[in-house]
Amino acid sequence: MPDQPMYSVASAVRPSSDERRFVIVDRDGRMHSEGTAWLQYLSDSGRSPHTAREYGRRVAWYLSWCAQTMDWRKATLSHIALWRRTVAAAPVVKTNGKPGTRSASTVRLWIVAVRSFYEWADAHELLGTDLLSRMTQLKYFAPGTPAGGEFGVTRRVLADSLRCAAEGDCPPQWITDAGARSNLADLALPLRDRFLVDLLTTTGIRVGEALSLFLADVHFGGGSRQLRCPHLDPHFHVRVGNPVQNGARAKGRPRTLFVHRDVVESYIDYVLERRDVLAAASVRDSSPHVFVNLYSEPRWLGRAMTYNSVKRLMDRCSRDIGYDLTGPHMVRHIVSA
Repeated sequence: MPDQPMYSVASAVRPSSDERRFVIVDRDGRMHSEGTAWLQYLSDSGRSPHTAREYGRRVAWYLSWCAQTMDWRKATLSHIALWRRTVAAAPVVKTNGKPGTRSASTVRLWIVAVRSFYEWADAHELLGTDLLSRMTQLKYFAPGTPAGGEFGVTRRVLADSLRCAAEGDCPPQWITDAGARSNLADLALPLRDRFLVDLLTTTGIRVGEALSLFLADVHFGGGSRQLRCPHLDPHFHVRVGNPVQNGARAKGRPRTLFVHRDVVESYIDYVLERRDVLAAASVRDSSPHVFVNLYSEPRWLGRAMTYNSVKRLMDRCSRDIGYDLTGPHMVRHIVSA
């Protein structure tokens, strides 16, 4: 990995429309035209701002690496395999402050971002090699296997040379230590954060879905004819079309998730705190979002909570429970463990 990358991701505003978007720029602030056009494509395709930023950050590192070795348009499968090994071996500082390396599933995400960039470049006839076709291979999954289902299936998967030796099928990361899981459940947190952690750990909802959740979606008192909801037990509805105010995206499908009474009590505690905090600050509680800012500067109070706030919360939890949490996805996977 380059010590001082030539390219990085920056946020820019289009003067004609005040639209905010992400761009890839070099050290002198000059845009990488193809990388920036690809990021715009991701945004136009409905990818969340967080996804666009993270994909862009990884591709910016890749372009910086290419600048030291070869033209990215002429890359071969061997170049990408070497890049994968570079990413896997590069030292990183974990959220607990200890040095380490990236997990197999994290390295795979870096490859996914680069592959997305090359798919866009190939569609625009920018490549000078057949790299894209070589990045995947056909693989048969036998009947009765998790991927094969009842009848078996053949589909394209990442080429063997781009897969980590210990990757396997990249099972979801989760908190493997029972003591750490217990510490997280008992961790003293502000009431909003406690409810968010409880919701993630007991229902498996994605963080983007949680940040997209509206108050009207929460039926913890059960449904009714007025609500046009037949479910009597405490539940909430995951929707994909809510007009969010924080750029969050619900990647999954619409569905109904039921909750334990402890989660209902956690929600009630949070709602009461939300009312009291905003009233004390003379802030009108007008956001339809379930999760809003309560512990920030006065100008941000009552606004929809963002992914960066959740990431900071996970970093604090990681330090307090003494376990490396790479992100909120690790917390939500506890429910399926």
